[in-house]
Amino acid sequence: MRSKGYRRGTRHRFAQPHRKHGAIRMSKYMTTYKKNDLVDIKVNPAIHKGMPHKFYHGRTGKVVGVNPRSLVVILNKTVGNKQIRRTLYVREEHLSKSRCNEDFIARRATNDEIRQQAVLEGKKVKCLKRQLPGPRESFVVSMVNNTPVSLGYEPYVDTF
Repeated sequence: MRSKGYRRGTRHRFAQPHRKHGAIRMSKYMTTYKKNDLVDIKVNPAIHKGMPHKFYHGRTGKVVGVNPRSLVVILNKTVGNKQIRRTLYVREEHLSKSRCNEDFIARRATNDEIRQQAVLEGKKVKCLKRQLPGPRESFVVSMVNNTPVSLGYEPYVDTF
């Protein structure tokens, strides 16, 4: 029989890194969150208020509301074969801005730049989707100072 506490089984999950215990840096409180920001939920065990359940530790959600002391975060939870939308009210000590869409934002900015250049030059824009690198181009190996070596199995030699 196991206890059914709110923080059951979080000994390692909520553990702080070495020499990172104690009071929180002010930069954590100075971070600004806006609607539609993606945030990673990373529980700080030193702050008990506004702490989400251990299930949500490590999940990524979307900010849909900003309150004076907390943020409203929505994310999907898989229950059986269903996706259930969950709404969490989490304090900012337990959140950090997600970097999961940085490459998408950078790619979108470069694509917009390319489109603007094409409009100015009066050209048609090519496909801006990411393309898989195809097969390598062919090349010829020179035989000058490059003697061929025959590869094959070597006979087994018993050393004992």
